[in-house]
Amino acid sequence: MPANKEKASAELVLAGALVLDADGRLLEGPHDIVIRGGKIAAVRPAGSDVARGNSGASGGPQAPEVVDCSGCVVTPGLVILHTHAPMVLFRGFAEDMSIDDWFNKRIWPYESRLTPDHIEAGARLAVVEMVEHGVTAFADHYFEADRIADVVLDTGIRADLAPTVFGLGEGFAERADAAAELIARRRDDDPRLTFRMGPHAPYTCPPPAMEHIVRRARELGVGLHLHVSETRAQVEESRRREGRTPFAAVAAAGGFELPVIVAHGLWVEEEDLTLVGPDTWFAVSPKTYLKLAMGEGSLWRLWGDPRLRVAAGTDGAASSNTLNPLEQVRLWALLGKHASGRADRFTLEDAWRVLMSGHRAFGRGTGAVQPGWEADLVVWDLEQPNTAPVHDVLAAIIYSADARNVRDVLVSGRFLKRDFKVVAVDVAEALRQVEEAARAVVARGPGRATVTY
Repeated sequence: MPANKEKASAELVLAGALVLDADGRLLEGPHDIVIRGGKIAAVRPAGSDVARGNSGASGGPQAPEVVDCSGCVVTPGLVILHTHAPMVLFRGFAEDMSIDDWFNKRIWPYESRLTPDHIEAGARLAVVEMVEHGVTAFADHYFEADRIADVVLDTGIRADLAPTVFGLGEGFAERADAAAELIARRRDDDPRLTFRMGPHAPYTCPPPAMEHIVRRARELGVGLHLHVSETRAQVEESRRREGRTPFAAVAAAGGFELPVIVAHGLWVEEEDLTLVGPDTWFAVSPKTYLKLAMGEGSLWRLWGDPRLRVAAGTDGAASSNTLNPLEQVRLWALLGKHASGRADRFTLEDAWRVLMSGHRAFGRGTGAVQPGWEADLVVWDLEQPNTAPVHDVLAAIIYSADARNVRDVLVSGRFLKRDFKVVAVDVAEALRQVEEAARAVVARGPGRATVTY
């Protein structure tokens, strides 16, 4: 069967699994999870009389597909709340340099050379990597969202796409309106695909531009996804130029009246939290902050404030090298312990909640192993050398597990990874396309970036 053609069964039973829900609670004893029509129909103690009466094409009973999950743990899928998926093309391309040089001398000049075909190739390999790690949904902020949407629909993953809009230079209004038109045209393609407006950041979208983008988002009834207060220098420059923080600039444009994904917010200030709305989520990517020496910031100091809603990002493989949200959450917890000097803070349960919070930010009926919820699930095999013996399931996942432990990944009841193999994408072809695209971009040399960091 071709890699991306595996279909969901009319009824599927994940049999005999331990179940870890979004709150970090392990259900007592093994359970059978019954999936119908892409949703969880029942979660029952293993061996219960699960419904097996679907009608086949001839009208007779059709037995469900039963997948043995004994000895495994089933959890909700993982979510990446901020990434630049096609930037797998630049994995390892800009290393050991200041953040200014990273942007201005490597990433943005070469990024200007990307074609739509390059971006689609990068997005496809990114989906392979994300599925390997148990990711069932991601929020992306990048160019050529049309082509990324095609990859999402083809592979079966779930995504929230924000077409990147820079508010500097000529033609800004046309670029913003084109992003809005793309959203209007494709928003009803599939329930797995949603959109937001994607202003790049307050420092690249001055007040008139930010106001225009917020207005278009409000007209469409969608939210925003943007970078805010990534570095201390950004905050200081915003105060010097405008007399306010980047968060205050977004608030002044009405941005926090909408659902918002804040990419990073590493240098959020306490007064900024009075500005954010009830549907504002911070997508944190600690590996990027460490690599680019962005400083400790305020996220760990302000942890515990209910207005600081934190979920896992990756920022993309150009800065974090992997698209593994587990790696990011692991670093988030360890940095929190280090910064606070308290080994009993930033607990396993806290880390798990950060990992699961992306589902709440998406708001698409995912993130629980309960009847009525979408069957976006991961089957973990923790009986592996890197995780055994399992004294604590959360500890095994948060601090030890990796893609080797992800046996199966399902989105809406359809397998994207099965028996440790990605089946949603032709992996060999995805690798070939990315290698070809990366060689072409490097061979062309740096172009002229339209903005500077």
